[in-house]
Amino acid sequence: MHLSSLRLHDFRCFENVELAPDAGVNVITGDNASGKTSLLEAIFLLGRGQSFRQSGPRPAIRRNAEAFTVSGEIDVPGGRSHRIGIQRTRRAITYRRDGDPNTTRLDLVNALPLQLIDPNVHRLLEQGPRYRRHFMDWGVFHVEHTFFPAWRRYRRALRQRNRALKSRWPKKDVIAWDAELVRNAELVDASRRAYIDQLHAGLPAQARRLLGDEAVSLEYDSGWRGEDGLGHALAANLDQDLRAGFTQQGPHRADLRVTIASAKARDWVSRGQQKILTTALLLVQAELLYARRGIRPVLLIDDMAAELGARYREVLAHEIAALGGQSFVTFLEASLVPEALAEARMFHVEHRAVTRR
Repeated sequence: MHLSSLRLHDFRCFENVELAPDAGVNVITGDNASGKTSLLEAIFLLGRGQSFRQSGPRPAIRRNAEAFTVSGEIDVPGGRSHRIGIQRTRRAITYRRDGDPNTTRLDLVNALPLQLIDPNVHRLLEQGPRYRRHFMDWGVFHVEHTFFPAWRRYRRALRQRNRALKSRWPKKDVIAWDAELVRNAELVDASRRAYIDQLHAGLPAQARRLLGDEAVSLEYDSGWRGEDGLGHALAANLDQDLRAGFTQQGPHRADLRVTIASAKARDWVSRGQQKILTTALLLVQAELLYARRGIRPVLLIDDMAAELGARYREVLAHEIAALGGQSFVTFLEASLVPEALAEARMFHVEHRAVTRR
């Protein structure tokens, strides 16, 4: 699976841009603020239905324009292809897959699996658990078809239970949601746990190639305390939940601890090493998706040279090339492109235009 064409209209600084990417590695060069990251953002929009930058529509719509459109064609095994697109005005957003007006954001996520490695990728280690839950759930979503329906049912029950807690309803009205909550929480938890076990199995080899001999491990936290299950934890914590006005335990509080040499990675390694370690996690995730479903996600790597020395850039470039899927990698200038990416298709961004080199 790969993106065979990309079209932008009135998106960021670009009035009209059309690209024909390679199915392998694509390198994009250009000065700061030239629009390199905007190209990655456009691809990200096609695969996630939302931006990794500011969420509001106004900055993404070109100045004096009323809306932006991003569209592309995806080639899939068997000679088939799909057209996907997204249009955003200042008031509404519309998704399309093969012209279907009922396309949802979830349809785009299914159509174009992709991962982003940017200068903020270290947030996965440094910041709150929601980043690590998102990392886990993207992976589980793409390999376990029962996960998302269970997660959606869990979130619905959680909203109702939290409403009862916040409104100070009688205990029986709070407890009435526990069975539905627990039933789906167990499905979500089992899917996450199995996924992390598989991810953990592939991590040592990838980490060794990128970080050397450091021992890296993953530890999954279900989001509730005790060994008697979530139902027991909810019952034992009911009074505290009533005082707080929300449910304090469950899969929505899960976390993933990443340790290196038996210490938390965020406390032990440098920013550059954090980037390498997080990249290792994302590459293992990509390998696992291929092993489970035969799909290679598109990789978006923004400003690859940032905070990485020449040796690490070369090692990382080799891993990206060896992965075998499609990738888009940005650099400030061509001289920073590692030798391992020398055969990549080259694009240059300048004066609000994109040219192939």
